[in-house]
Amino acid sequence: MTARAATAAYEKWLAARIPVVPEDLELKHHELAGDPLRFLRGTYYLWLERVAVLTPELLAGPQVPTVGDLHVQNFGTWRDHRGVRRWGVNDFDELAWGPPTIDLLRLAVSAVLTPEVAISPKRICRVLLDAWSTAKPGQAVDLADSGAKHLRALVPKPSSAARYYRKLRDGAAADPSMLPAAVRKAVNVPDASWHRRQAGTGSLGHPRMVAVGDDLAREVKVVGPPTADYVDVGLQPDDLLYGRILGSLRGPDPMRRIAGWQLRGLSPDVERITIESLRPQAVELVLASMARAATDVHGALPHQLKDARRYVGALPGDWLLEATRRLVDDTKAQYEQYAAG
Repeated sequence: MTARAATAAYEKWLAARIPVVPEDLELKHHELAGDPLRFLRGTYYLWLERVAVLTPELLAGPQVPTVGDLHVQNFGTWRDHRGVRRWGVNDFDELAWGPPTIDLLRLAVSAVLTPEVAISPKRICRVLLDAWSTAKPGQAVDLADSGAKHLRALVPKPSSAARYYRKLRDGAAADPSMLPAAVRKAVNVPDASWHRRQAGTGSLGHPRMVAVGDDLAREVKVVGPPTADYVDVGLQPDDLLYGRILGSLRGPDPMRRIAGWQLRGLSPDVERITIESLRPQAVELVLASMARAATDVHGALPHQLKDARRYVGALPGDWLLEATRRLVDDTKAQYEQYAAG
């Protein structure tokens, strides 16, 4: 099946389970043809299929909570319920029980596909494995801590709040009456105007709207079924994981799922660190922090992480590099086929 045929088949499956937004799917198709990294981000269904074909051995072993759709742009800042500004994994749409190898592989592939990255694939894999193997799992990084100095230096300065909220209001008007009453109540933005919003890559096509007040914004999005239900490679979705992981990490506030919708806050100080064009030492520091942040998810149940680390440690020493090379080459080939139409 070609990449375009795989995309059409997945979208047909999705549309049978949730309402989809056709114009957002068209935007997604345009995004997928942009570059290999965007293609990777938006085709998790294809990624699972290709991993099962090219590196099936990496789907074995002890299972831990996995992000699934992990990549270098799936990390950012947020405020927790106490107002602490944190940094770590910030997208949990595809949480499932699975082997940690799948997260490490996807993170490595995304780093190699990122333009203008100053270190080699071999070094990328070494940095990720070393950090993941030794990190102590816990809460997401508190950016005020002394050990987060390198992250603080790289977090972009927040944009103007007035400009940020004005841009959200530029979206087409949306009707919140379609929302379940519990969702409307949880949004809780006084005197809000409601607007459609297009964001992300993989979730484009899911109904999404935002309530915008004077200095407050809340987004709601239809969650949709996990991709692991569509591509069965042994990952086990678990509805209880979402709240458990957010709690253990001290995740964004507010961020929760209600009646099939996901609620989260939007603000101008939610920022992402990118690794493009950074000096080699900075790239290594950020990648190591990403691997540690993944460990926070994998280690929500520490005894299971211990078993998984023992299993990963017994794999051939070059397993991650060899798998990364295979999936990088395959992703580029799939992308070129897709972009050619």
